[in-house]
Amino acid sequence: YTHSSQHSFQYFTENPELFDQYHVGFRKQVREWPVNPVDVIYKKIVKEYSNEKKKEKKENGSTMGGSSEDGGSGTRKVVVADFGCGDAKLAARLLALELGNDGHTLAQAATNKKKKERSKDQGVDLCPFEVHSFDLVSGGNPRVTPADMSNVPLPKESVDVGTYCLALMGTNVADFVREAWRVLKFNGVLRVAEVRSRFETASATAAADDNKGGGKRAKLGNNRHQKQAKKIHKKDNSPDNGNDNDAPPKPLMLLDEFIALMERCGFECTKMDQSNKMFLFMDFIKVDGSKGLSRKERFTAKPCIYKRR
Repeated sequence: YTHSSQHSFQYFTENPELFDQYHVGFRKQVREWPVNPVDVIYKKIVKEYSNEKKKEKKENGSTMGGSSEDGGSGTRKVVVADFGCGDAKLAARLLALELGNDGHTLAQAATNKKKKERSKDQGVDLCPFEVHSFDLVSGGNPRVTPADMSNVPLPKESVDVGTYCLALMGTNVADFVREAWRVLKFNGVLRVAEVRSRFETASATAAADDNKGGGKRAKLGNNRHQKQAKKIHKKDNSPDNGNDNDAPPKPLMLLDEFIALMERCGFECTKMDQSNKMFLFMDFIKVDGSKGLSRKERFTAKPCIYKRR
């Protein structure tokens, strides 16, 4: 959290055992959470895919046949890039799904053997997803590609869905935003989940304005995003998002700064969920024709500091 991703990538490449130690502690923490953000993002991806397939089926009037390259759905596979994937749980769950005979229902394959037999009989790959998982160290996991999250080995405009699930872990968050914009297709989706406390603080700019007597101006500048957050909060108290807080969201000045950065890059925030006590969930689309973020842009969220025990 307190170093750039370039520094962290080099450090953990040279000391992979420290990365393993971090993930041992992280797994223990996950078991104590009321909701796992990976579960929320997984459900969103699956739901969006199923809804799109239903819509296509309705428009076409029938289920189209597929090929071995397209997941058997009549269209290409959905390409997912998971930045900071950890144990690649998202990939494991998505790649275990298969498309039903109705052309839009997704379900976990009963057994790998049955899945292979059905795929062989139909001549198709029944999983509609292609997942690329990146983290600083693979830890021996074949699904994980070691990489700096600001420079992943994917071609530009090759990804349908990008995810940063508790993964904006560096002082160079603006570089992560730029990289997500680079690899996503226009109108592609970026899903972000982060710890609330990392954004529930005044930005350096807002603090400086307050000290200079400019607090009123700063609050006015933040007003649009605060209104949007309150409006979405009223509508979005669904169980899928682990909602356990009925109080209205607090003003999140650093979050406003982050949203503004995303907009300057060419992302539009389509959904923001502040209903959970621990986590923020944000959905963005890459606006068609956008130009990306200037190299001069910088952004750093508040770090999570872990105590040694």
